[in-house]
Amino acid sequence: MTRNATATAGPATARRYDAWFESPWGRYAWRIETQAVLAALGPIEGRTVADIGCGTGQLLEILARHGATALGIDSDPGMLTVAAARGPTARADAHQLPLADASLDMAVTVATLEFTTAPAQVLAEMARIVRPGGRIVAATLNPASLWGILDMPARRSPYASGCFLPCPRLLALGRRHGQARLRGALFAAGHLPARPVLGPALENAGKIMPRFGALQILTVQTDSDGLPGTLGSPAQPPPGR
Repeated sequence: MTRNATATAGPATARRYDAWFESPWGRYAWRIETQAVLAALGPIEGRTVADIGCGTGQLLEILARHGATALGIDSDPGMLTVAAARGPTARADAHQLPLADASLDMAVTVATLEFTTAPAQVLAEMARIVRPGGRIVAATLNPASLWGILDMPARRSPYASGCFLPCPRLLALGRRHGQARLRGALFAAGHLPARPVLGPALENAGKIMPRFGALQILTVQTDSDGLPGTLGSPAQPPPGR
């Protein structure tokens, strides 16, 4: 998400946060973001997926709509009050997930790592709960983008308190857990003039300049039975799933 909240939010604050997704920029950005995240996840129908830092459950609802059995996890009770209407949720710290080892097919997080105290630990927890051959997707915000330049997020809350991960650092963290790659998305900005016209052109141009995307999407294919993961389609879940 290109909005996030670090302090505990009450229900009214959570609803205001949720309203961002219906703003002109929110609709545009969220459409681009969800397309990119779903592409990174690959086929999810019939898969079990944890949405870490689920906020108000916008992605949780989309995962379920695409046939996944999804669980949203967040530490903020106000956000979870809204998210509960969109799918199953649990209140927990992303640094210590209350899920068994290798219990899920996939784990995803969007615009959350930047607001945690130990991003490496969060990724390690995601890798722990994903079965061998499963997939981790972590989308993080990139201030070195048109969004960062025109919208100046670093000058306002909550972005001013975020710890944004440089692309090489994010990729290095992912490689600890399997084969990793990084792709950019969302090359427009909220304050971009004539965004309906210029936005699609920038998204196409961004394919050759991925590091300038406002969203950097890390995809990790976890190692399977001691063998390195490969970033094709995710491995099929075991029989009976």
